[in-house]
Amino acid sequence: MVNNHIEFTEEARIEFHKIKCFMDFNGKIDEFWQDLERQLKMVAGFPEAFQVRYRNVRIIPLEKFNYSIHYVIKPKGLLIYHFLNQKQNF
Repeated sequence: MVNNHIEFTEEARIEFHKIKCFMDFNGKIDEFWQDLERQLKMVAGFPEAFQVRYRNVRIIPLEKFNYSIHYVIKPKGLLIYHFLNQKQNF
Protein backbone atom coordinates (compact mmCIF):
# COMPACT_ATOMS: atom_id res chain seq x y z
CA MET A 1 0.00 0.00 0.00
CA VAL A 2 1.27 3.43 -0.95
CA ASN A 3 1.48 6.11 1.72
CA ASN A 4 0.69 9.78 1.14
CA HIS A 5 4.29 10.85 0.47
CA ILE A 6 4.47 12.89 -2.77
CA GLU A 7 7.70 13.85 -4.52
CA PHE A 8 8.25 15.95 -7.64
CA THR A 9 10.82 15.65 -10.41
CA GLU A 10 12.87 18.76 -11.15
CA GLU A 11 11.00 19.10 -14.45
CA ALA A 12 7.66 19.00 -12.62
CA ARG A 13 8.88 21.70 -10.23
CA ILE A 14 9.81 23.95 -13.16
CA GLU A 15 6.51 23.32 -14.93
CA PHE A 16 4.60 23.99 -11.73
CA HIS A 17 6.45 27.27 -11.15
CA LYS A 18 5.56 28.45 -14.68
CA ILE A 19 1.89 27.56 -14.16
CA LYS A 20 1.86 29.26 -10.77
CA CYS A 21 3.28 32.48 -12.25
CA PHE A 22 0.77 32.38 -15.10
CA MET A 23 -2.18 31.85 -12.73
CA ASP A 24 -0.97 34.58 -10.40
CA PHE A 25 -0.63 36.99 -13.33
CA ASN A 26 -4.21 36.20 -14.41
CA GLY A 27 -5.66 36.49 -10.91
CA LYS A 28 -6.63 32.80 -10.77
CA ILE A 29 -4.07 31.57 -8.24
CA ASP A 30 -6.55 30.82 -5.42
CA GLU A 31 -8.86 28.84 -7.71
CA PHE A 32 -5.88 27.00 -9.16
CA TRP A 33 -4.56 26.05 -5.69
CA GLN A 34 -7.97 24.68 -4.69
CA ASP A 35 -8.26 22.62 -7.87
CA LEU A 36 -4.70 21.31 -7.60
CA GLU A 37 -5.03 20.46 -3.91
CA ARG A 38 -8.32 18.60 -4.48
CA GLN A 39 -6.80 16.46 -7.24
CA LEU A 40 -3.58 15.76 -5.33
CA LYS A 41 -5.64 14.58 -2.34
CA MET A 42 -7.59 12.29 -4.63
CA VAL A 43 -4.40 10.84 -6.13
CA ALA A 44 -2.85 10.38 -2.68
CA GLY A 45 -5.95 8.61 -1.39
CA PHE A 46 -6.65 6.50 -4.48
CA PRO A 47 -3.44 6.34 -6.53
CA GLU A 48 -4.50 3.33 -8.59
CA ALA A 49 -7.88 4.83 -9.54
CA PHE A 50 -6.46 6.23 -12.77
CA GLN A 51 -5.31 4.08 -15.65
CA VAL A 52 -1.73 3.74 -16.82
CA ARG A 53 -1.28 5.80 -19.96
CA TYR A 54 2.41 5.36 -20.84
CA ARG A 55 5.49 3.83 -19.14
CA ASN A 56 3.62 3.27 -15.85
CA VAL A 57 2.57 6.93 -15.82
CA ARG A 58 -0.98 7.72 -14.74
CA ILE A 59 -2.73 10.99 -15.53
CA ILE A 60 -5.34 12.95 -13.60
CA PRO A 61 -6.75 16.15 -15.09
CA LEU A 62 -7.54 19.18 -12.99
CA GLU A 63 -11.28 19.83 -12.80
CA LYS A 64 -11.40 23.56 -13.59
CA PHE A 65 -8.13 24.21 -15.38
CA ASN A 66 -6.76 22.70 -18.57
CA TYR A 67 -3.79 21.02 -16.88
CA SER A 68 -3.05 17.45 -15.92
CA ILE A 69 -0.84 15.76 -13.34
CA HIS A 70 1.34 12.90 -14.62
CA TYR A 71 2.49 10.57 -11.84
CA VAL A 72 3.80 7.10 -11.04
CA ILE A 73 3.25 4.99 -7.95
CA LYS A 74 6.45 4.24 -6.06
CA PRO A 75 6.92 2.02 -2.98
CA LYS A 76 7.34 5.05 -0.70
CA GLY A 77 4.58 7.18 -2.26
CA LEU A 78 3.97 9.04 -5.49
CA LEU A 79 6.34 10.71 -7.91
CA ILE A 80 4.91 13.58 -9.96
CA TYR A 81 6.64 13.67 -13.35
CA HIS A 82 4.81 16.52 -15.08
CA PHE A 83 2.21 19.25 -14.79
CA LEU A 84 1.13 19.70 -18.41
CA ASN A 85 -1.20 22.03 -20.22
CA GLN A 86 -3.62 19.87 -22.21
CA LYS A 87 -3.46 22.24 -25.19
CA GLN A 88 0.32 22.05 -25.63
CA ASN A 89 1.65 20.73 -28.91
CA PHE A 90 4.60 18.39 -28.58
